[in-house]
Amino acid sequence: MNPIALFKTLVFAHILVIFPALAQIHLAPQFTSSMILQRDSSNTLYGHSDKKQRLIAYLDGVEFADQELGIGDWSIDLPSQDAGGPHTITLKTQQQTIVLNDVLFGDIWLASGQSNMELPMYRVGLRYKTELQNADYPQIRQLKINKHSAYQAPLKYVTGAKWSKAQHNDLAQFSAVGYFFAKELHLKTGVPIGIINNAYGGSRAEGWMSEAALKAFPDDFQIVQNNKNPEYIQAIVDEDNAKKQLWFDEVNQQDLGKKYQWQQPNYDDNHWRTMSVPGYWADQGAEDFNGVAWYRTQFELTAEQATQDGFLELGRIIDSDIAYVNGVEVGSVGYQYPPRRYTVAKHILKAGTNTLAVRIVAPSGKGGFIPDKPYRISFGDSQINLAGVWKFRFGHKMNPAPTTRFWAHMQPNALYNAMLAPLKHTKVKGVIWYQGESNTSDPQQYAKVFPAMIENWRKLFNQAELPFIFTQLANYMQADSDPSNAGWAQTRSAQATALKLHNTAMITAIDVGEWNDIHPLNKKALGDRFALAALNTVYGHTASVYQGPILSCASLNKQQQIELTLANPQNGLTFVGEKLDGFAVSNDGKNYQWATAVIKGDKIILAAPNTATTQFVRYAWQSNPARANLINNTGLPAYPAQLTISSTCH
Repeated sequence: MNPIALFKTLVFAHILVIFPALAQIHLAPQFTSSMILQRDSSNTLYGHSDKKQRLIAYLDGVEFADQELGIGDWSIDLPSQDAGGPHTITLKTQQQTIVLNDVLFGDIWLASGQSNMELPMYRVGLRYKTELQNADYPQIRQLKINKHSAYQAPLKYVTGAKWSKAQHNDLAQFSAVGYFFAKELHLKTGVPIGIINNAYGGSRAEGWMSEAALKAFPDDFQIVQNNKNPEYIQAIVDEDNAKKQLWFDEVNQQDLGKKYQWQQPNYDDNHWRTMSVPGYWADQGAEDFNGVAWYRTQFELTAEQATQDGFLELGRIIDSDIAYVNGVEVGSVGYQYPPRRYTVAKHILKAGTNTLAVRIVAPSGKGGFIPDKPYRISFGDSQINLAGVWKFRFGHKMNPAPTTRFWAHMQPNALYNAMLAPLKHTKVKGVIWYQGESNTSDPQQYAKVFPAMIENWRKLFNQAELPFIFTQLANYMQADSDPSNAGWAQTRSAQATALKLHNTAMITAIDVGEWNDIHPLNKKALGDRFALAALNTVYGHTASVYQGPILSCASLNKQQQIELTLANPQNGLTFVGEKLDGFAVSNDGKNYQWATAVIKGDKIILAAPNTATTQFVRYAWQSNPARANLINNTGLPAYPAQLTISSTCH
């Protein structure tokens, strides 16, 4: 279907969903039973009417609005309410009654960004099994906004939204960061907490900005203009899809593994080469090709194990995979980021030798199994390690697949139009933001875009002082022995520029990431830190420490030693491990070398090879600052820092 027809179909379908033919009035999708509205503030309810009629609204049977509606959009204001509930909101016309039950008033926090904010609890379920099984917080609720892009103009309504409670099976779909944040706030304040999960994996900050705000960024503004033409988008998408289809058609048609059924347990793989799992085939002597490759191994089961379902973990794989046990497909994932976790039904297994085969398609990059992840099959209280030497063979070698030029989630203004602007009348307590991975290619641009985006949001919500709490990016990628290579540290620095705006707060995540996973599992630490920042800066709980040590100044002391001063020495200094580490010095600001550091009172003292000529100091200034271990007395990590040595520090 061409984009114009698709656009018309989606719009028409959306109208049918939101405004059923028999309904005279309808609320915007976010207004349903079990919702939370912002306490201590008036709230606007709005929707559409298809005829002129009188609307009377009640809260717990008490009238709060009486309005004559015209044909089209309508809105009514609900007076400010104290925290609590449940309440009932009733909307009545002559022919229709809408009843919203179990409505609470509390604090609404907008949780936005990209995949690390969006990542649901079920994705980190192995780490938080007890939480998923036992959590029962009916006053913590999530409004999940449907992911969507719009290129023409801001939409009036989100395309879909659903409220759910932090209990039973519903918790699995909560933003993990959002849930742990909300839980901590709820336990500390006793107030109902609503999280608007409005994140989109892979999104750039520019995607969350209005067309007007993007005028300051000409390249993105031009893309917005181009994208208003559906034929323009369709031409790119069609060409991209045609090229990719040719690539995947060849892979599937020429794959020897499919032709000769290499997944079958009786296939003779004695002539195959061997390959270590985990690992990438290009790093182990195989040609650096893309395409499709097959891996095979065997594992032994006892009679007791063979009577149980198995839980197969294959870490992470680049890029897509299909896993077979004894010739039967047991699971597949279509791209590299999700963990591979497959249930193997007991009827597939047998006592004795079992065969595991994995078909991997790698359109680009290094294909294979990512190191330092679990590779095993588990049975109740036993497990079998699958890491080791496997058999390997290319099914069909290819050059890299054509790149995709148009990604909906990467387009400037598109998410603002579809997911944010429709919520502009929503009263919120504040924002928590986890994003930046998709902006690491241009930190200098991001240093301008990110503060502009925050100001844009404050204008949209008509809240000039809207609290905005964000995190620096987590540690990621292989640790680098050369402290001169800044990598993601530059993006973290760009994020910190937003602190120049009033009512912003920044936490950091440089100690909770995983070098081999852009989606680290430790979402509780981030949720808790977001909550600490909110408690301190928004709720007035000044005893809630959310900042680690802030290295603010470097100078030479009387002993001609490099001395680092902190902006917040009151929270103490210590370190994790045997010695303080993670500091580097430079004479020219380009070539850095590691420096020895010690804590002396509330200062850090550095020993440099040539103190007299040293001009610059860095701490944790790498994509994965694995050596950085400075913390305060509450265990929070020091922020990355890049300092120029001055004559004195005050």
